[in-house]
Amino acid sequence: MSDRKLAAIMPRRVLSCWFFGLLLLAACSNEPTKNKAQLEVRPQAAVRKPKPVEPARSYRMPDNQNSLHLLDADTRIQSGDSQAAQRALDKINPTELPPEQFSKFKLIEAQIALSIGDAEQALKKLEGARPAVLVDADQINYYQSLAFVHALLGDVVPSVRARLKLGRLLLAPEQQKQNIIAILDALSILPLEKLSSSASVADELSGWMALAKILKQRELPGFDTAGQIQQWRRTFPGHPANADYLQAYLSAPQVAPQPVPEMPAQGLTPTPGATVAVLLPSSGPYATAAKAIKDGLLVAHRLAASAAPQLPLKFYDSEKADVASLYQQALADGAKQVIGPLVKEQIQSLAQTSELTVPVLALNHVENLSKANLYQFGLSPIDDAEQLVLKARRDGYQNAVLLTPDSTQGTRIRHYLMSAWQAGGGAVIGMESYDPKQHDFAAIMKSLLGASVSVNGQKQALALFVSATPELARELAPQLKYQQSNALGVYAMPNIYSGRQNPVRDTELGKVQFCDIPWLFADAYSGPLSQQAVQHTWQGLSDSQVKLVALGIDAYNLMGQLGQLANAPYAGATGRLSLSGENRVARKLVCAEFKAGVPVSSGFVE
Repeated sequence: MSDRKLAAIMPRRVLSCWFFGLLLLAACSNEPTKNKAQLEVRPQAAVRKPKPVEPARSYRMPDNQNSLHLLDADTRIQSGDSQAAQRALDKINPTELPPEQFSKFKLIEAQIALSIGDAEQALKKLEGARPAVLVDADQINYYQSLAFVHALLGDVVPSVRARLKLGRLLLAPEQQKQNIIAILDALSILPLEKLSSSASVADELSGWMALAKILKQRELPGFDTAGQIQQWRRTFPGHPANADYLQAYLSAPQVAPQPVPEMPAQGLTPTPGATVAVLLPSSGPYATAAKAIKDGLLVAHRLAASAAPQLPLKFYDSEKADVASLYQQALADGAKQVIGPLVKEQIQSLAQTSELTVPVLALNHVENLSKANLYQFGLSPIDDAEQLVLKARRDGYQNAVLLTPDSTQGTRIRHYLMSAWQAGGGAVIGMESYDPKQHDFAAIMKSLLGASVSVNGQKQALALFVSATPELARELAPQLKYQQSNALGVYAMPNIYSGRQNPVRDTELGKVQFCDIPWLFADAYSGPLSQQAVQHTWQGLSDSQVKLVALGIDAYNLMGQLGQLANAPYAGATGRLSLSGENRVARKLVCAEFKAGVPVSSGFVE
């Protein structure tokens, strides 16, 4: 098996502190603000005054417009805005840059390429940089990016070599630990014969490969893991893994690898001219959501194509033409399957005006719409509400109150929650809606929680169902603490969590439970399409778009499962997927609770 086919190179547990989709430095540096300060421009003194202390600068260059634009690009890329970073770089003539700034320029170019998943282009940019002239923080950034690029390209050993250099730069023990974990996880996918062929490489790498070989065999019957590791310690006494990190790695719970998604069903073997048509808007109000879905489709397609030939994806801009005409054009172009459209009105229009001669997997849900060959799949709040209600029922609650925003979407969510709760025999004893622009929930909470039921003088347990964005939930949580007791359980719709961990800001959300897509939890969905493995795909997206990458991943893989989905559920990134009425793809979700500001999963609700 060649390294290039090892698309599963992405480790199960990558550096948790990587800030951008490239697994970059900013959040990992011992001095988070050092890099920015070093690029600041020295103010020009207009009059003779006591000379202020100047911020350090990384490139020892006279102040000029290039340094300002480079600082702007660096700031933009670290904040996740790759387009703005590129615009800043476009103002720079790289031929005018000295070696230090030129290498920084190339590093930022590589980060931008990685943010859109172009590993080949990122590697070319990194090859143009000289890491030795970069400041320490940027050297760490460089080797993290290089390791990630080689991982994306399936080149295991070059990725590990980059991590070896990275390890010599890291100072914090937790960073060193995470780097060791990443090295061992990467090497673990190599076959034993490759792990044995270490004679021609450096001693340190030989030690890593010998250790990975031991760990790869530790589950074999009769294999003396402890004895082998003891022998390994004697052979490599000064090795970086000869510390508490190895014991921590051995003690960590093993995560079962996610199976590679099944290939499309028989009958869809690629033939000349055949395609999978994708109807998504590339302009207009839904373009950003469509871009996230497209990214998920592409990363799933690339993985599948690395194992077997696939029908090519052909994209059509559903914003530019009538959807029925696009469908007919796709058929004329050889489409054997269609993914999309995304907008509800277009789904309804397509169903009403066209005979669907090839399967269509629409990426939204229109209620009370059913048509042969039309399947509807989206992140529907129907599933979110049903799973949240099921969780609360399993926790033993009988009575509930609802708190939802005063909006059209809030009204829909309130209807779904109430219907699901009452269908299970529960009683809704109170409802309130709130203005999303307000900040004081005290009066609403007092009115809502005052509706508690008492039996024989004993206050009955109460479930509070709430729909709120992360920002509103953080404001609500402290006010809720004054009302919260063991008799009150708080259950939030998944919009409470963007998909990006923010433990500092989410600390207040302790004991709030929610149910969301498995893709967000490493112990529920791992492997080459896990959230950690495809960080380069989603890190540049806004919080509201992150989960749509998982929708794109599942949309691609479901096209090969539609014939079996009614009888055999599919373990997807967005849930355990099955086919319900109206050919709608229903989702079972993973539930979680915030602990120290980090969501910790409790598993699927059965």
